Amino acid sequence: MMRMSLDAVVLRLQDERLELLLEPRQRSPHEGTLQLPALRIDEERDRDLECGLDRLLQEWGLGECYREQVCSLGSHDRDPRGWSTTLVYLCLVDPEIQLQRGLWHPIQSLPGLRLAFDHVQLVARALERLRVKSRYSTLPVHLLGVEFTLSELQRAYEIILQTPMNTAAFRKRIHRANILLDTGRKRTGKQRPAILYRHAASSCVMFDQVMHGAEA
Repeated sequence: MMRMSLDAVVLRLQDERLELLLEPRQRSPHEGTLQLPALRIDEERDRDLECGLDRLLQEWGLGECYREQVCSLGSHDRDPRGWSTTLVYLCLVDPEIQLQRGLWHPIQSLPGLRLAFDHVQLVARALERLRVKSRYSTLPVHLLGVEFTLSELQRAYEIILQTPMNTAAFRKRIHRANILLDTGRKRTGKQRPAILYRHAASSCVMFDQVMHGAEA
């Protein structure tokens, strides 16, 4: 029987680096490797894909995080037990989320980790989606907490795109997108007080032009 599953590439932004959620695999095949959050579709319990994804996220304590489908992959070679198909989702979470399962691993550490099945490929697909889509949308805002400053939002873009942004041009673009709500509060510290914002939309908003790093 063909196996149909959901795999989630769950990312957070912590200490100015992207981190990936993984857990040790406790059974064969690939016992002892690390695996992504995954769930096999249950025809009795899952009325549709959203039901299955909600069940997966609840099992890991991820709640109502941002999610979008990246791709579907299927072949006889994915799983030594036989033909299998997976739907791959990119999930972005609040950095302070309280997990029920798994541990965070810096993206930079991936080359030294042993991942199960074709999960290296799944992570690569999701990271590509994140980096490409961040150039023309508000996707990175979903990696921040409930409240954030414009500087924190700009830094999120810079970490994802791996390039500095022109501050004036970046802020002009963000304000033009009309995605932020001023909370009326400010973050204080060593720097001058900075306005705290909230994201005005739960979805991902597209820009009218593509960002080009320092030229944005």
